[in-house]
Amino acid sequence: MQLSLKQLKDSNRFLNIIFENITSAVFLINRNMKIQQFNEPFKVLFNKEEDQIIGKLCGNVIECKYTVEEDKLCGRTSNCETCIIRKAVLKAFNEKQPTFKETINRNFYINGKSIEKYFQFTTKYLNYNNEDMALIILDDITEIEKSKLELKKRNEIIEKYNRRIRDELALAKNVQQNLIPRNLPHIEGISLSAIYKPLEEVGGDLYDFIKLDEDTFGIFLSDISGHGVPAAMITTMVKAIMETSKHLFKHPAAFISYLNRKLINISEDMYLTAFYGLYNRKTKKLTYMRCGHPYPILIRNEEYIEIKEGGSTILGVFENINFESKTISLQEGDKLIFYTDGLTDSLDDNQSFYHIIMKHSHKPIKECINKLYEEVIRIKEIKNLEDDICILGMEIHENSNNTYKKIV
Repeated sequence: MQLSLKQLKDSNRFLNIIFENITSAVFLINRNMKIQQFNEPFKVLFNKEEDQIIGKLCGNVIECKYTVEEDKLCGRTSNCETCIIRKAVLKAFNEKQPTFKETINRNFYINGKSIEKYFQFTTKYLNYNNEDMALIILDDITEIEKSKLELKKRNEIIEKYNRRIRDELALAKNVQQNLIPRNLPHIEGISLSAIYKPLEEVGGDLYDFIKLDEDTFGIFLSDISGHGVPAAMITTMVKAIMETSKHLFKHPAAFISYLNRKLINISEDMYLTAFYGLYNRKTKKLTYMRCGHPYPILIRNEEYIEIKEGGSTILGVFENINFESKTISLQEGDKLIFYTDGLTDSLDDNQSFYHIIMKHSHKPIKECINKLYEEVIRIKEIKNLEDDICILGMEIHENSNNTYKKIV
């Protein structure tokens, strides 16, 4: 029995209005897989006229590649037994079970050309005038699916590059870790401690404790503007420059002057702040240079002192600078804290920094800077501020074995 459009309209005008105006391609087929009715979007999608549709087998109307290329009727091709649309229709007829939004990817012949299509379809059993029907709703999602595939390909390319970047960063991290001392030097009567936490895999902070003889060692701390790979590259250069200037380590001003000359014009957008100090444990004197770097903190008799003298400008920007070092005398019980500005950028004012330090100033130096780091990092996490952090600590004892700790 073939339903006419008039019968459908007469039976339910409201449903017919929906049927004709829905944007999806909608059609009805009987148990013989022949199309009994269709809407305008179906006709447009497959570019067919009514006499090419009504009463014709579904697969031949939509020109499934198998019916065209094998020149067979729908139901008799090599693919029909596994066709997911046919299976869904049979499920609707035999089990009265609907199928919702399944996707089929196949080539169909439209205007004589084989075109790959992605269709999303829904099937549902209907009974009209005691005749079994299957309602099929078809949406052309080809552009969406092809966009997904293109996006997937691009994501795979991006992931490939990301893996490469991660591998290169891991290598860079390994290289940079080798720039940082694995163990701090043993200096009788001195406790040393260091904490270094780059914001990313690699960072722009660099430090070193340089043992020159049994009584003398150098303290170096620098901070490249910025962070990440560009900053890490400059720190590698700084370390290389240091390797060529060991003969100047006992002369802070000469060493800093040499470092500045080598860094001139390395990068227009980057510069270096640095602290370098030379300490003699017998004289208890610290001769130092501070170049655009945060003030070192001296804790003496539980008093907080910022060492502001001996300052100069940033490195790598200006030529022909006359660097002059300063010398201070230290005493037993003194603690010194050196740091990069990533430590204090997260704090609202200097008083906060002062209170944190003084709260822990009575503790051994390694515990003192560990507590300082823990409290500041907690504030940084709350405020989501970003920069590398490096803290160095030094404590002078009368007669004690050196203790040292490094956190990387």
